[in-house]
Formats: sequence, C-alpha cells, structure tokens
Amino acid sequence: MKTINYSMLAIIAISTLAPSIAQAQSGSRLCGHISVNGPVKIGLLYEARQKDASYNKQCEEAIKGMMDRIQSNPQLKAMQWETVKKNTCEDIGNRGFANKGQSPDICDNMEAKHGYTVMKQGEANAVYEKH
Repeated sequence: MKTINYSMLAIIAISTLAPSIAQAQSGSRLCGHISVNGPVKIGLLYEARQKDASYNKQCEEAIKGMMDRIQSNPQLKAMQWETVKKNTCEDIGNRGFANKGQSPDICDNMEAKHGYTVMKQGEANAVYEKH
C-alpha cells in the first residue's frame, strides 16, 4: 500500500481552488464518493435534485464520473472510498465535512447539478472546488 502525503494532496488541491458559494434548495441529494478514513476528508460529490425527471440518471452518471476521476489519479486511487448515492446533504456533512459551528447541510456551499471536490482537514474549514 502506498503512503499518501495528505498535506501535499491538500496543498495541491487548495492551490487550484476558486471559491464558489451558492445556496442549496430543499430536495437536494448527494451522489459520488467520499473518503473519510484519513486526516483529510475528501468528497467527490454531485448535488442532484429529487424533483428532476433525470434524477436517477444524474446520480448514476455522477457516481461513474467521480469513480473515473479516482481511478485516473494515483493518490486518490490509493485511498479508501465509499459510494454516496442519494444521501442527504446533512448526512454527508456529519461524516466530517461540516465546518465547526455551521449547519451540516454542506449543499449550502454548493450549486445543484454540478460536481464538487470537497476537502476538509482537521478543524480547518472545508474547501469546495466546483468542477
């Protein structure tokens, strides 16, 4: 098993991020993959809306697309991943992505129908990168 330099991974990811904040709407669910076993929590997530006619298709495509990202990156591939399929925004926030003192609804920091890389290390605020 490869040793992963989480600090370097975080620095690389954060250095390429541009802030993007949008308010979530009710009925949002997250699909993709999360890695929460290391010192850096990483989510490759897509915010889908339950009321959309293509909700199921969007979720399946997001899960596949995010797995393709994982498989194509050696550092990500070496991590342990869990599939997220139609989980609530609060559920994923409570898995280690919510900022201290803020709502666990991480979709408040995302825009529906877009993919995001969400990273959180320790007590630092989560960082969101829109794909």
